[in-house]
Amino acid sequence: MLALLSKPMRQTVDWDRLSRRILDQGAQACWVVDRELVTVGVNPALCALLGYRAGELVGTHLLAYVAEESRNVLERQAAIRDLTPHRSYDVTLIRSDGTPLRAIFNDSRLDGDADSDGGPSPGYCIFVTDITRRSEEEAQRALRVDQLADAVARMNRFLGQICQELKDPLSAILGATQMISSDVASPDPAGGSPTPGTAHLGAYAALCSDAGRQMMRTIENLSLWSRLQLNQVPLELRVYELGGLLQDVLEELAPRARARDILIVNRIVATPVLGDLSALNTVLKHLIENAVRFSPSGSMVMLSAALTDGRVTVRVQDNGLGIPEELQPHLFRIDPHHAAPGADGEVGSGLGLLICKALVERMGGGIRVFSKPGGGTAVTVTLTPGGNAGL
Repeated sequence: MLALLSKPMRQTVDWDRLSRRILDQGAQACWVVDRELVTVGVNPALCALLGYRAGELVGTHLLAYVAEESRNVLERQAAIRDLTPHRSYDVTLIRSDGTPLRAIFNDSRLDGDADSDGGPSPGYCIFVTDITRRSEEEAQRALRVDQLADAVARMNRFLGQICQELKDPLSAILGATQMISSDVASPDPAGGSPTPGTAHLGAYAALCSDAGRQMMRTIENLSLWSRLQLNQVPLELRVYELGGLLQDVLEELAPRARARDILIVNRIVATPVLGDLSALNTVLKHLIENAVRFSPSGSMVMLSAALTDGRVTVRVQDNGLGIPEELQPHLFRIDPHHAAPGADGEVGSGLGLLICKALVERMGGGIRVFSKPGGGTAVTVTLTPGGNAGL
């Protein structure tokens, strides 16, 4: 057990000698200045850092070793020293060989005889931390980030150009296959028998047309994705009624749903939301199209909406195969090798959900996917209501 010494037995501590010992033997560079920022004392660590001898530093003004761009910082800190006893700030110093040195000044007011009665402090102690290497690494890291961003931007611009160049010839191919299908379906005006092989020509044209439309959809998605990455998709937020927008989307998707014997039940009626017209159409089309693609023939896709916690939640529910648990973490990433095949074996690029996420978030909303293997999938989109929504 420690026994406390009585006051007469306590040794008097020589604080000046102790502080001098700390100054001389401290591993961190230390600079002591008076109120006029004139150097009073330095330690060997500071001398080694700046490349000067102690005799060269003592008696000189601190600003003589500060770079021009940091002098205003130091002068502002000097003006508030009596208000705050401890400060930390960045400055750039100049070494004896003229090279710059990035440093952090941990500046503390010295409490001495002059301020024992509430007067001004006699001086200040500044511990100097060299952050030159860290600053250089941060600058190099920022440069690499800028270079990477520039490379990504150039790649997206190139991708957009390629998409545009692919769309024109593909449109011509789709037009030709449609003409072939029409000619095969038309009766022979002369009443003659069909040419051998003509019966299969329509089927081949239909296959080419389906593949071409799928390719065109992928190209359009790539083009939109590249423009989203370049922030080239302006959005104009207005109030729209989802029920009305859905009618146009459902009319466009009706042929594919009928071909797969899938019933789309729309329970969304008077649901005003704040959004962009093109973005809302794109999101609704992608989500319903995905639900139809992943649903088995004879099943049903349910569309509904609800007002919850001041937000409109739109839900697209299918009774399809569901998404395997190992694929769900990759739904909002570009991982083609993780894409799950649809009910007909068709494998998508995965860009649809990425585009939906980007557009919904730009409209101030969010998107989530709930899926259970063998139990179907539900995608919910939250949007800002556009008024008194009668859900």
